[in-house]
Amino acid sequence: MGNKLQIISNKIRLKVLEIVAAKKIGHIGGTFSCVDLLVSMYYGGCLNYSDNNYPDKFILSKGHACLALYVILNDLGLITKEKLDSYGEDGGLGGQLDIGINGVDWNTGSLGHALGVCAGIAHSSKLLNKNYKAITILGDAECDEGSIWEAILHISDYKLTNLIAIVDRNRLSVTEVIQDNAVFKLLPIALPKLGWFYKEIDGHSFPEIISAIQESKISQKPSFIVANTIKGKGVSYMENELKWHHSVPTKEQLEIAYKELR
Repeated sequence: MGNKLQIISNKIRLKVLEIVAAKKIGHIGGTFSCVDLLVSMYYGGCLNYSDNNYPDKFILSKGHACLALYVILNDLGLITKEKLDSYGEDGGLGGQLDIGINGVDWNTGSLGHALGVCAGIAHSSKLLNKNYKAITILGDAECDEGSIWEAILHISDYKLTNLIAIVDRNRLSVTEVIQDNAVFKLLPIALPKLGWFYKEIDGHSFPEIISAIQESKISQKPSFIVANTIKGKGVSYMENELKWHHSVPTKEQLEIAYKELR
């Protein structure tokens, strides 16, 4: 399955590049770092999105990586090609997610809110006696937000065992390198003591991603997975480079990227 998922990931990265090059706008680096996580969820059986009554609820908290999700939603038939082609146009798909888009469960924009929203979704699932999960992918920079830590404590207190948080740990924000600061030194110590299932994985290894999410689902604990990733993953000159947070490739750079991803 891993090879099949890698082919899908490369296909999605190629389509994202094509759109960014055509529209001259988009966030390639942070999108590429989480593509493998998204592919594992939508194509690797980790996210139940097809249940017409009570599907799992997913929030891509780092909404600036929306292009990867748009491409996936189009590939799965949840949005049309015409809708995908409207990216960057007036009245079309924007640079953040909107709940009015089929397959999108929450608006994004200001970071630090999705974990709290997922707590509310997890509460509702339990109150309704349903089995759907609340899942989010967070950016590592937003883990500094106080709202994230308020949500962590709330989720712990209410034992929201149907919630899974995955951090795209690419170590680069829009302006700086995010080292193992106090937050990331505290997480592996504090979360298990607060009753969370905690695991660190290679965020580009499909077996590790899928295994960690499967473990999370049977852990009987709220789950926090730190996925170590590479910003700009898949294109050598983009990897771990701050400038590719939202740069647009030249024609020559695009040709190199296409060769590496095909």
